[in-house]
Amino acid sequence: MKPELAILIRLQGIDLELRKINEEKSSAPKHLEDLQEHLSSKNAELNELNERITEIQKRKVDVEDEFELENVRFGKSQKKLSSLKTDREYQALQKEINEIKKTNTAREDEILAIMEETSSLQEEIKEKKEQIKQYRKEIRAEKKRIKQLEDRLDAKTATLTEDRQTVSKDISPNLLSKYNFLKDRRACIAVAAVTDGVCSACNMNIPPQLYNELLRDEKILTCPSCQRLIYALKVSH
Repeated sequence: MKPELAILIRLQGIDLELRKINEEKSSAPKHLEDLQEHLSSKNAELNELNERITEIQKRKVDVEDEFELENVRFGKSQKKLSSLKTDREYQALQKEINEIKKTNTAREDEILAIMEETSSLQEEIKEKKEQIKQYRKEIRAEKKRIKQLEDRLDAKTATLTEDRQTVSKDISPNLLSKYNFLKDRRACIAVAAVTDGVCSACNMNIPPQLYNELLRDEKILTCPSCQRLIYALKVSH
């Protein structure tokens, strides 16, 4: 194998490591984003529960006020019964009293239902607050983990970048330029082995004449299908 090609393979190994690090850094915040979405959702649910409690408490106050007013009216109507002179007046007032009693019974039922719903909502709020507390704890831990991971990956990147600069110095500018062009357009695989006449990168057959030339290892050749720089990899059968 030509020395420059061996250096290119080493350079490609460094670039693949750098690519892997970048992918790891890019995917690292994914879990944090999921946690933050869950937290946002729970906060929205908590706000809805608080709004519902405010709404039904306001309704409870209104119903209690109506109940008290009707109770006062009920008392007055009860007192008037004894002073009525005709049976017709008595029947009409009695009907009104019965309606007040019926309506107030419904109001009492509504107040009890509101109290039960309030109790249920308060339990839900308590549960939501616990969930929010847990998500915030997990988010703090995840942020810490990501920071530690990024610090470690940044240190590794710095070392690999330095190695890359050192290795690149031993490659001719034209060949390095071609390698970098291919690397950026071929998912970081610019150099590929050819085994039994097949390019390992694109899985296409190399023309026999080109393959024979590749085996002689006199110059650096490219795959006619994917344009990658290629070298022969001899496999013992």
